[in-house]
Amino acid sequence: MSTFPDSSNLDETPDGEDEAFVNRDVLRLFTRWQNEKYAPEVLPFDQEVTENISEIMEFVGESLEEERAEGEIQDPNDPDYCLRSLDLERTKYLLRDYLRIRLWKLSQWPQHYLEPANMQLLSEAERAYLREFWNMKHSFLEHRLLGALPPAKQGLDDKMDLLDMVRRPVLDRHVYAKLSENIGPLEVPSTGTQDTSAPEPLTLHEGNTYLLRWPIIREFLMDPMHEGKVQLV
Repeated sequence: MSTFPDSSNLDETPDGEDEAFVNRDVLRLFTRWQNEKYAPEVLPFDQEVTENISEIMEFVGESLEEERAEGEIQDPNDPDYCLRSLDLERTKYLLRDYLRIRLWKLSQWPQHYLEPANMQLLSEAERAYLREFWNMKHSFLEHRLLGALPPAKQGLDDKMDLLDMVRRPVLDRHVYAKLSENIGPLEVPSTGTQDTSAPEPLTLHEGNTYLLRWPIIREFLMDPMHEGKVQLV
């Protein structure tokens, strides 16, 4: 937690003063939450950050409860205790909302994320949730609707030319992206409304925020090699 005092993690400044420890996992969690919130599809799951934050929250929560139970906190409005409790609740919210957003996306497009290539983006718990969710939904549809249809019409994943029964996230959307380093030149995917000439390569500059189509910067949010280069805002 960023504001929880921990003597084992304090750095000494040249003047001999203690510098507060900043937990990098909290900053990474905030970035993961923000990117997941604004991305039109599920991003790769960060197992390390989730586990580290869960352990920290459990430890800090137990420490606060012990302080209260042992009577170390005489004043319930003690500023130090209140700030640590507030910081704990804020971090809990970030983690819960990060996971909630991911589950919401899975429940919107379950068949899409059941495909092997997309299953790799999920945690083991998310895969189990997705399978159970789709099995229940498929069973409901089968008993309420599909069972009364001819066998040839009972499929939920049929494809015909460009028509696909599987609902998928709309990836051709615009997002705001903030750059932490220069990127480019990038090839801009063409759209159906553009003329036949190829779009000019795009160069993005560090510190600027751009309104871009998701396919242009998708690679920088999906590939771990480009970690931290782009943040959605």
